[in-house]
Amino acid sequence: MSSDTPFHHDAFVYESDDEYVGRSVRFLREGLEAGEGVMVANARAGLDWMREALGADAHRVTFIDTTYTYTHPARALSTYHRAFRDRLRDVPSVRAVADMRTGPPDDAWDEWTGYEALCNVSYAHLPVWVVCTYNANGLPDPILESVWRTHSKRLGSERESNDRFEDPSELLRELTREPEPLPDLRSFSAGPDLESFRECLARELAAERVPETKALDMLVAGTEIAANAMRHGGGIEEVRAGRAEGRFVCEVIDRGNGFDDPMAGYLVPRQGVGAGLWVARQLAWRLEWFRSPAGFTVRTWL
Repeated sequence: MSSDTPFHHDAFVYESDDEYVGRSVRFLREGLEAGEGVMVANARAGLDWMREALGADAHRVTFIDTTYTYTHPARALSTYHRAFRDRLRDVPSVRAVADMRTGPPDDAWDEWTGYEALCNVSYAHLPVWVVCTYNANGLPDPILESVWRTHSKRLGSERESNDRFEDPSELLRELTREPEPLPDLRSFSAGPDLESFRECLARELAAERVPETKALDMLVAGTEIAANAMRHGGGIEEVRAGRAEGRFVCEVIDRGNGFDDPMAGYLVPRQGVGAGLWVARQLAWRLEWFRSPAGFTVRTWL
């Protein structure tokens, strides 16, 4: 791995299980021979194939079951970051093969395209080489196009540069949709401090009969957003809450200028910077922010 570019992010689109296993094993064994940590991320069947193909080397490999990994981009980023850092305690560098599970090319896939773009930034400081693998069988053209937009290299029989790779920040900004107005949310005062804010939000959650576990997620996420508004946004102007599209939503409106960063809350915080939004991202279904005549608004979807 090149010392001046510690993170590498390649794409490997395969046509058959045999092609996936053969090329992946060759890539991983090169890492083992170089003294690197080696990881495989896949669903259970894929892990079984790789264990069998690796044979006696399998005990030197970390296997990650992704059955529940790709439920939410922020949580997937956190899961892999934690796995990389844990492995890097014992080895100078890591290489990994991670198979992406894709669904229909609907609006949700934009979030996973954003996830792949974010990988280029989230792990940029780590000496890690990740090959994201995609099964070409039935892979819709929009998803295949997103693969080339988010990976700087292609892995096949050889490793090649990808001239369709796009700047991650610009791509994420393009994919981030403009929030829609939610006129039916109820407005209430946040009170003078975070304790008052939590009490008010708890009453709204109870009124909407949000299950206790999910309500706790919103209370923690909402408190982090409210704390940011008090600390950085000149105080809370208004809070709005209620149901939209079948989900509980909370908007915290502050008096500050806000921020304009599509990556905010996705990157694991360093020295505590960005910790509040990162915690909220882990717990929420979606975060949105926008400016309006009422003030800068952070909207949390549960």
